[in-house]
Amino acid sequence: MVRVTPPDFELWLTGYVRALAAAEEIDVDVDNVEPDDLTVEMERPLIVLRDDSGPRRDVPTFDRSVGATVLGGSKAFPKPINDIARWLSAVLSDEAIVTAPDSPIASVELDGFNGPYPVNDALDVARRYQTAQYTVVGSW
Repeated sequence: MVRVTPPDFELWLTGYVRALAAAEEIDVDVDNVEPDDLTVEMERPLIVLRDDSGPRRDVPTFDRSVGATVLGGSKAFPKPINDIARWLSAVLSDEAIVTAPDSPIASVELDGFNGPYPVNDALDVARRYQTAQYTVVGSW
């Protein structure tokens, strides 16, 4: 049997989105967890990328589902968060992600993309959620 380790996809994807946001002057924080002490007075919008895993496809490849949250601003004025969520949707579904440096992505599975759509939050922040789907390659 061949031992193949799945990639640390969450780590790679957060770094990729963080670098693109900086290069395109999108003023956001990007992380893989939402802070426990989240308050309404957010300095900048936050993108949270979560690897929800998925089944193994064959020896070297794995399905990976990603949950992506964008939050910030206020419920009364969600447009800046909507704009960032749509930007993120374009980034995550762009086929260029496959050929990005060190990308573990073999293919973008467009039928696994949903959103972004609003999600209610107890805090007075605009929250948008979306999903993305990929096939990724592990390492030998």
